[in-house]
Amino acid sequence: MLFFLACLLCQTAGAKVKQRAVYLFGFATTFTDSVGYVTDVQHLDSSYIDVKTKFLIGRNLYSSQLQQYLEENEDSNHPVTSIFFGKKKEKMEKRLQTLRRRYEKEKGLMLKTIPYQFRAEKYEEELTQSPEPQADGKEVAGQQKKDKKEKKEKKNKKA
Repeated sequence: MLFFLACLLCQTAGAKVKQRAVYLFGFATTFTDSVGYVTDVQHLDSSYIDVKTKFLIGRNLYSSQLQQYLEENEDSNHPVTSIFFGKKKEKMEKRLQTLRRRYEKEKGLMLKTIPYQFRAEKYEEELTQSPEPQADGKEVAGQQKKDKKEKKEKKNKKA
């Protein structure tokens, strides 16, 4: 039983992350403009993948990179950005061509290829095991227990 408990704790200790190369491209559009933006398929050799979900860690950061580039260089107001990624370059190029065909069929929407190069994002494991200490040195969990105890005492005094 002790062995089972140890295995369970090891699994929940943190997400397993693997560093690997991926291919990705970005797509963006705005609801107020008839121009869609797309990048070429790019190779990132130092990306991080969550082993369990197979998702790219920091997808939102890559998306933010593209959004910032468009706002600064293409005068795009609040673009909605998406990042597509995969292990194989050929598969990602095929996905990009499918996306291009879909949007080229739409009347009134022009798809523009932009020369943006994504920068690799560093992976920093989030602290999920222990709460952050407060300014006075008390732990958040300890403070929450204290707050519950005080509420219970107040409730008992009223009754």
